[in-house]
Amino acid sequence: MLCEKPIARTSKAAKEIVEVEKASAGFLMPAMCLRFWPGWSLLKQVVEQKKYGAVLAARFRRVSEMPGWSKQGTYGADLGGALFDLHIHDVDFIHYLFGRPAQVFASGVTDSAGSVNHVVAQYLFPGGPTVYAEGSWLLTKGFDMAYTLLCERATISFELSRGSDALQIIEKDQAPQTVQLEPGDGYNGEVKYVVDCVQSGKKPAVVTARDGLAALEICEAEEESVRSGQVATVKGG
Repeated sequence: MLCEKPIARTSKAAKEIVEVEKASAGFLMPAMCLRFWPGWSLLKQVVEQKKYGAVLAARFRRVSEMPGWSKQGTYGADLGGALFDLHIHDVDFIHYLFGRPAQVFASGVTDSAGSVNHVVAQYLFPGGPTVYAEGSWLLTKGFDMAYTLLCERATISFELSRGSDALQIIEKDQAPQTVQLEPGDGYNGEVKYVVDCVQSGKKPAVVTARDGLAALEICEAEEESVRSGQVATVKGG
């Protein structure tokens, strides 16, 4: 079963879902589409194999205008706003690349109902890279997503607004290289992967129900940090 994210509003509820999934003959896979997105999915190999040396710092950005269904009041503070709807994709992807951060520090903008609709967060990895991300529903119009990885021997940059030149790799003493992306998007990729899992009878490995829980735990720490103004520990694990 492919499940939209977040798999629940709270990590407590998500834990119950994960336990049911573990005891089931079937499976539940959260729709974390960035793990399958052209121009993004390749980063897993880059990080693990240190193709350009170690990652020193990384930035992720996902900004959008307020969705129409949110304007209608159908998705307000009770379901978490942009933090839990939009930004959770980057949270999951950071977890995918670098593991669980120990702590987070976040600031943001909340609406009158208390929803966090703009967030900037830094993820604290002891001995690891400097990583931060921005997510927002405050864009006047449209949508954009981007990342920058600063590695020891190269900078890898993705800017959706660049169109066919979205992904570029810049190595020392070389001209910037534009990487042509495969056709399609992460939505098609995740659906195809789920179908393959069903047909093969194997549970998903690229993204699991437990990954959906981990993303919620990190988002909850960000929400705590936004509201308190203090560094928050990521609970669970």
